[in-house]
Amino acid sequence: MALAEQQERLSEVLGNKYQILCRIGGGGMAQVYLARHRFHGGLFAIKVLAEHLADDASIVSRFEHEARMAASLANHPNIVPIFDIGEGNGLHYLVMQFVAGEDMASYLRRVGRLTVPDAANVIAQAAEALSCAEARRIVHRDLKPANMLLDEGGRIKLLDFGISRIADVSDGLTRPGESVGTPYYMSPEQVRGEVCDIRSDLYALGVVFFELLTGRRPFENESAPAVQIAHLTTAPPSLLAFDPSLPSACDSLVQKLMAKRPEERYQSTAELLEVLVGYGASNGPGGLRPAIQPGLQEAIRRAEAMPLDRQAPTPIPAQPAVRLAETAPLAVPPTPAVAESPAAPARDAKAGMWIGISVAVVLLAGIGAALWLHGLHPQAAKPAQNAEAALPPVYSDARGRMLLVPAGTFLFGGSADQNAQPVSLPAFYVDETEVSNAEFHRFCEATGHAPPQTAGYSTHPDYPVSGVSYADAAAYAAWAGERLPTEEEWEKAARGTDGRRFPWGDASWTSGVPTALQPVDSNPSRRSPYGAYNMAGNVWEWTASPFTPSPAEMADMKRLLKGQSFSAEWRIIKGGSFSPGGSGDFDTAKHRGLPVDARSPWIGFRCVRDAAAITGTGNG
Repeated sequence: MALAEQQERLSEVLGNKYQILCRIGGGGMAQVYLARHRFHGGLFAIKVLAEHLADDASIVSRFEHEARMAASLANHPNIVPIFDIGEGNGLHYLVMQFVAGEDMASYLRRVGRLTVPDAANVIAQAAEALSCAEARRIVHRDLKPANMLLDEGGRIKLLDFGISRIADVSDGLTRPGESVGTPYYMSPEQVRGEVCDIRSDLYALGVVFFELLTGRRPFENESAPAVQIAHLTTAPPSLLAFDPSLPSACDSLVQKLMAKRPEERYQSTAELLEVLVGYGASNGPGGLRPAIQPGLQEAIRRAEAMPLDRQAPTPIPAQPAVRLAETAPLAVPPTPAVAESPAAPARDAKAGMWIGISVAVVLLAGIGAALWLHGLHPQAAKPAQNAEAALPPVYSDARGRMLLVPAGTFLFGGSADQNAQPVSLPAFYVDETEVSNAEFHRFCEATGHAPPQTAGYSTHPDYPVSGVSYADAAAYAAWAGERLPTEEEWEKAARGTDGRRFPWGDASWTSGVPTALQPVDSNPSRRSPYGAYNMAGNVWEWTASPFTPSPAEMADMKRLLKGQSFSAEWRIIKGGSFSPGGSGDFDTAKHRGLPVDARSPWIGFRCVRDAAAITGTGNG
C-alpha cells in the first residue's frame, strides 16, 4: 500500500476525531503520522502497523502488546505514553502523545559523541524510565539510541515498548530460542532467547553509554551473527582504549553493566541510579537540545493556526477500538497516615531516614562530578534570555489558561532557612486552576472514560474534579496534550523563587480556612507568585513523582482499607485540602504519598506543559 493511500484510509477511520496532517517517520514495521484533535487542538502521533505485517497474528499481538505495556506506564516524564489502540479499514494503529524532539541516534550522527556529564544524564534519565517499568515487571528489550527521544526541554523519553514482555511470564510472543531486539544492544541471555528481566535492559544501557561516550558501539561488525557471538563470548573493550582521558569510573560502570552474567551486573535501576547520582550525574532534564525538521515545524505551525471544531466529535463509525484496561476503583479515606516532607516539623525515625537520603541526592546532584567527572563539568545551558523573552506569560487554549513559570533556580524541600536546596528547572506552563468537573466531563464525553463517582461531579461544574486516581489524571493529561507535574515543578509553581512557606507568603492561614470544596478560581488573594489559584486548600493534587512508602505506611494503608488490595506503586500528592486539619498541610514543601489506584474526594490535580511545546515543535 502506498503511503498516500494509507494516510487516506487512516483519515477515513479517524477523521471525525483527528485531522491527519502528515507523515513524520516510520520504517519497515510501522509508519507514524502527526494528527490534530479536531475538538481541543492537541497534537498526537499515530503509529500504523505496516500492511504486510497486519495479516500476521503474532505481529499484531506484539503491536497491541506495545500499547498495553506503554499505557500501564502512562505519564512517567521519561516515557512517551500510548493511551489508545484501534483497528479499522484494515489498519491497526496506536494513538501516542506527540513530543517535539530528535532521537539520540540522529543526535549522535549530527553532533558526535557526548561529554561525560551529558552522556551520564541521558543514561540516568533512561534509568528513571526503566525504574517505572521495573516496578511493573516490564522489560523493554529493545533499548537503543533510536528509541530514546530528546525533547525540546532536554528530557529523554523512551519509545517503543513494542517487544517488551512481563518478566518471567510466558505470553506466547517470544518462543524459547527466539531472540528479539537489535543485535548491537542485546544482552547475552537475550541472544540465547532466554527469559529476560531488568538486568537485560541495564546491559543495553551499558552499550548505549559506551556509544554516547566514544561515538561507536563496543561490538561493530557488518554481520549480525558475529555481533551476537561477541555479546556471548567477548569482553567489552575498555572505554580508555578509545579515549584515555575518560574517567576510569565510567569504564568500570560500563564494564559492570555489560557483564556477561546477569548476577554480576547492577541488580536494579535503583542501584544504578544511586551510583550515577553519587558520582554527580543529573537525572533531570539536561542541556542537550534537539534539531527539529523545518517541514515538521511548519506542519505544527499550520495546525496551531487552524480553528477548532465547536462540537465534540461523534462516535467514529468503524470497528470498535480495543479499550485499554483501567485500574479498578479504590475508595481511600481522606487522611491516611503517610510521611511528610523535610519541611514537616514532626516525623519519625524512618521518615527521617528517607528524608536524609533525598537531601543527599539533591546535594550530590548539585555538587557536580567532583569524584567522577574529574573536573569535567556539565555543558552549560545555552543562554535562554531570547527564548524566555519570546514566551508569553499566559497561554490559552480550548481548556483554559496556563501560566508561565520561567526557567531558573528555586529553593526546594524546605523554607529558606531550613534545609531548602537549590533546584534548577527549565521553563514550563502550569494550569491557572485545578482541573474542574466541567473540564473533566469534556474529557469523559470525548473519550468514553469513566467519570468519577463523587457527589458534586454533576452538580458543581466549577469545583475541582476529585475522586480520580493517578491513572485517571494521567489519561486526562494525555488527552489534553499535557502531563502531570513533577514534585519539583509543582512546588516551584506554588512558591516561586523566594523560598516562601505558602503560595501567598509566609503567614499561616488562620481564619476563614475552607471546610468544603470551593470553585477552582476561589480565594484570589491566596494565589501563587505566578498567579495559580488554590495550590493550597482545595484538593490535594497528584504529581508524577514516585513515593516510596515505609513498611509502617503500607501497614496503615492496609488497616485503613480493611484488607482491600491496593497498588504497590505510589505517587506524591501536594498542596493540602479542605478536609479537617488540612490547614496544617498547606506548607508548599510538604508532601504525602498514595497508591496510584487511590481515589478520594480530597484528591484532584492540575497539569503542566513544557514551554518548548508552546513555542516549538513535536515526536521525532
